[in-house]
Amino acid sequence: MKEASLISIIIPTYNRAHLISETLDSIIDQTYQNWECIIVDDGSTDHTAKVVEDYCNGDRRFQYHHRPKDRLPGGNAARNYGFELSKGEYVNWFDSDDIMLPDFLNKKIKLFNCHPNLDAVLAYGAYFENKNIINVDVKKPKLDLENVFLDYVSSELFFITHGPLWKRSFLIKQELFDEKRLKIQDTEFHFRMLLKGLCFMFYSDSYLFLIRRGDDRVSAKATLSIKKLEDVLKYHFFTLKNVNRIPDKSRLSYQKITAKKTLQSFYELVVLQKEINIRIQLRKKHSYKLNYAISVLSSNNLQTYKLNLAVLTTVIFKKGFSFFK
Repeated sequence: MKEASLISIIIPTYNRAHLISETLDSIIDQTYQNWECIIVDDGSTDHTAKVVEDYCNGDRRFQYHHRPKDRLPGGNAARNYGFELSKGEYVNWFDSDDIMLPDFLNKKIKLFNCHPNLDAVLAYGAYFENKNIINVDVKKPKLDLENVFLDYVSSELFFITHGPLWKRSFLIKQELFDEKRLKIQDTEFHFRMLLKGLCFMFYSDSYLFLIRRGDDRVSAKATLSIKKLEDVLKYHFFTLKNVNRIPDKSRLSYQKITAKKTLQSFYELVVLQKEINIRIQLRKKHSYKLNYAISVLSSNNLQTYKLNLAVLTTVIFKKGFSFFK
């Protein structure tokens, strides 16, 4: 009988001392037991270290590491560093405030055993707040593989970071998380994996993990800096520029969606800036992206004029979103 494959669970953490025990307990309770859990601390200032070290002392499958000082702060560097330390044939990133249901690993590894050609098996989750399930995040378990990129950019298909169990042999050939990116890093990463020809399947019978909502959520206290909003704009433009990778049957729809999202993300970037000088600078900085998106959406000079006017209205008056819908 074949020995059970090792699964590496990689968890970045920052000041989660009051929550991470729930996460680690849910890992201990997995029905699939051949795992290692690599926790990478991104510079916690609370007593996260004490909590995690207690788990490491009680179960050798847990490892606790600190992000090296020569790596940029943030979850991306911690995820990548955790992967470098991992040894598993399969890899699952997870967050330090969410919870695995008991069959989280087992259900996904069984699909790999049935379909050895897969690069990843995905699961979906349910949102919870104060121990109450508030929403189930079901995203396209039945896929039209010819339209996978269109589904992805239109948010019909979405991969949350914890969802995929990855085959290491696929990941080892890729550039992983962009450590300079501050916003939608998981969305950008998964889009690049799709461009690499990712072969994947959903486990769609039920949700397999719980995603925390509320003030304790990691992202709840995030602030929208210019850098973060520019990351969103750059991502949407990146998807737009990859239109030649899209099958002919969905290319036009894909192009329109990604062009609109490029303009919408510029709007969201600009309207949060109080100083008009900053808004003008951002218009100049991203002029190529804006002009490219406008050219995609315009079939005549009048449409080009209207969209350029909308951009100008956005910069001067912080209005005009309806033009970009």
